[in-house]
Amino acid sequence: MNEINEPWQNKLFIGHQAIVRQLDSLKNTDSINNSVLFNGPIGIGKCTLAFRYTNYVFSNNVSTFMDYEQINDDTFSQISKHSFPNLYYMSNTDDSGNPLEIKIDDIRKLKERLTGKLLNGGQRVIIMDTINDLNRSAQNALLKILEEPPNDTLFILITHNINLLPDTILSRCLKFNFKNLSISDTNRVMSHVSSQANLKKIRDIYGENISPGKIVYLLDNNLEEIINDFHDLIEKSNATNQKNALKIIKQYSKKENAKSFNILFELFMIWLKKNAISLLAELKEDYKLYELLGYWDRYTDKYNNLNIFNLNKEELLLSIHRDAWYLSNRKIDG
Repeated sequence: MNEINEPWQNKLFIGHQAIVRQLDSLKNTDSINNSVLFNGPIGIGKCTLAFRYTNYVFSNNVSTFMDYEQINDDTFSQISKHSFPNLYYMSNTDDSGNPLEIKIDDIRKLKERLTGKLLNGGQRVIIMDTINDLNRSAQNALLKILEEPPNDTLFILITHNINLLPDTILSRCLKFNFKNLSISDTNRVMSHVSSQANLKKIRDIYGENISPGKIVYLLDNNLEEIINDFHDLIEKSNATNQKNALKIIKQYSKKENAKSFNILFELFMIWLKKNAISLLAELKEDYKLYELLGYWDRYTDKYNNLNIFNLNKEELLLSIHRDAWYLSNRKIDG
């Protein structure tokens, strides 16, 4: 198993020095009463930095945040156990770690916490990961809090997609835009996680900008095995391959294999994309390019509807098996 510690337990932080410098100026200003928004790709350390900065705020450290070193003190111990009284962390996931909708009742509970006394008259931090998980009613309730925030309270709101947030919330936040980690920084993170990972192979599939969090997610869900199953799924059809493909389809359709299913589907969409790029680069056979783009749009809609309406995964995988074999047989080869 490859693991990056949970953000509240993680003392390791690499990269994003421009953001760290910006945060350096907040602690000793009135900005501690502000709401800040951490925006950027998933798996690059936004939540880890939120907890690291929270530790810094509560430590009353005289050094700058740039020079801050996380230590195993009482504050870190309490924060890592979600027991520090002046910190409220809001995140909602199912047993598999997938995000769930945050509802208005969750914001009401937060509002009750905000009326409580602060320990030792200090400061309060609210970390919300992610704000995109709030439904419309919850967003409206949060907006009312942000319009008149309690004194000595810092809201750290995390988003992986700022474009999906309403302007009314964005206008009340100081924005920090995180970029993908450099390849060298990603390698440094992964050196602390796994010396066995074939980063080149993963980057060949997912691209150079893949995040450490995404890499660990793929490794923890047996990426190599899923890649092999995907190739079996799109191989030319014969009796043996057909039987194996049906076995794969039934396996990945099971509820407990939701993460593996998502990765398998992701590999199919990457396969479509790479074939389309290849045809575009060759500037020939436009009809095949348009055909691939049509499949991309069709399967994007199918996947979205699958999640919205809880449709049958087995039917979707059977469709992928049929269409991928058809496209491969047309000399479109990824």
